[in-house]
Amino acid sequence: MAAFLLLMRHFFGRLFDNEIVSQQGDMRTNVVQALGLLATPGMFVAMYMLPQRVRYDRLFEQNWTLIGDYYFFVLYSMVVMGFIMVLQWDALFPDRKDYLVLTPLPIRGNTIFAAKTAALAIFMGLFVIDTNLFGALLAPGLSGPPPTSLAMFPPLFRVHVVAVAASGLFVALAIAGIQGILINALPARAFRRISPWVQMGLMGLLIVVLFLTPLVGSSLKSLITANSPLLRWFPPFWFLALYVDLLPGRPGGEVFHQLAALAKTGLALSAAVAAVTYLAGYRRHAARVMESVETAGRGRGRLRRAFDARVNRLLTDPLERATFHFISNTILRTAKHRLFLAAYCGVALALALPDVPRIGLKPGAAALAFNAAGLAAVPLIFSFFAVSGMRATFNFPTELRANWIFQICEYEDRVAHIRAVRKWMIVMGVAPLFLALAPLEVIFAGWWPAAIHLSFALLLSLVLLNLLLVWFRKIPFTCAYFPGKTSIAVMAFLYFAGFTIYSWTMADVEARLIRSPAGLALFYAALLLVLRGLAWLERRELQVDDALVYEDQPDPVVRTLELG
Repeated sequence: MAAFLLLMRHFFGRLFDNEIVSQQGDMRTNVVQALGLLATPGMFVAMYMLPQRVRYDRLFEQNWTLIGDYYFFVLYSMVVMGFIMVLQWDALFPDRKDYLVLTPLPIRGNTIFAAKTAALAIFMGLFVIDTNLFGALLAPGLSGPPPTSLAMFPPLFRVHVVAVAASGLFVALAIAGIQGILINALPARAFRRISPWVQMGLMGLLIVVLFLTPLVGSSLKSLITANSPLLRWFPPFWFLALYVDLLPGRPGGEVFHQLAALAKTGLALSAAVAAVTYLAGYRRHAARVMESVETAGRGRGRLRRAFDARVNRLLTDPLERATFHFISNTILRTAKHRLFLAAYCGVALALALPDVPRIGLKPGAAALAFNAAGLAAVPLIFSFFAVSGMRATFNFPTELRANWIFQICEYEDRVAHIRAVRKWMIVMGVAPLFLALAPLEVIFAGWWPAAIHLSFALLLSLVLLNLLLVWFRKIPFTCAYFPGKTSIAVMAFLYFAGFTIYSWTMADVEARLIRSPAGLALFYAALLLVLRGLAWLERRELQVDDALVYEDQPDPVVRTLELG
């Protein structure tokens, strides 16, 4: 028993020791800050319910306000638990360090397994409770009938706890089940290659769901009244229905009762899949981890070797090659940078989605239909977040203490590193994006409009890319980063203003210019001149100072006039 408790404490602590959350700093401080931050939204939404005083037995009064509040509580629990599980993707099973340290000790494998499982259960329970604590304490008391609020608090409290806990556990178990399926279905080498992409996809999906919350919340009345097919394909609606169906007297009616059955089925299915795949994959994963040293030397696959060979033909300078491949390998091997890029892609998709699909509001109609007219701003939205996301990701160091190798090997031609960064952003970011968008544009707009639309967005993306690199003097992932050096408010304003002008304003400009070939040609010529001007400005700045930065200095506490 003592060994089990000690191992459980060890595994529980390892779950908080995550390089994605914080590579430096005190772990306890980070945990306390995270728990406090996650508990805050539930408290504010519950406080927002106070002046409305909408009763649970009168759900459909006051424009479905209370249903919208219930939807927030359910969705927030799902999204938070989803983020937690994605961030802990590589910690769901013991890692190689755990096996190498624990295997030689006189500890049974069943004890290690039980301790790891208990640590995961406590970890998930901690975040479920923290996320929903204030909502569970405040929301039931604010939605009961005034004469019997105190008497109705216990049943409403139970309903709230069951619904939000079930929604959060559903997502957590579903993500654990996805990883379990991958471990059991794929060979070790394929799992190592596919798993990071699945993790990135889940992160992007959660970002999309989070950003679309206001839009979906405002459409709840229309969707439920029309009994839209989308209700059966979107799990948050299931658990909203479960919440309403569990209320005393079932005030939601038959529609909510049917959807609540989907929530119960989904929760049971996700729990069964997670349990079976975790049990089946535990020993398989242990064997793979212990054998990983022998299989790690196989090197790159055939496709990767072919791609690198073609890229090397474009990179004639050895420094360019070194920097280009360093960026690629860092992105592929560090979860922090991959998830940061996935978050940017998720935001782009969330902003582009409202204009592209049409939600079916008629019984028997398709849940979603494609709206070709909504594609106008899609390439601009995606290219803005792709370029700005790559540029922002380069600021975060991977292993800061290892940047000495770059400093002692620094060559006089420092500009080669900057050229490699630009080429990497074009080859690995801009080009794949527009190649992926081209078929959609051709299918729904035709060859000639698609060519104009994509070339317009491509030129703008190159302008943005070169603008962001004019004063860039770093090798990506090798420089210290101080997040407090720039005001968050200033950065938020710049991002909002830049995104608005770049995406929606330029989409309106294109819509006007496409009817005037001469005006469109002049605009293209102006963009080419801007590119030439940015290239000249960068060369001029490099002549003044081309030193690479490895230690980003924070702002001084006391500023001097520097008159001496």
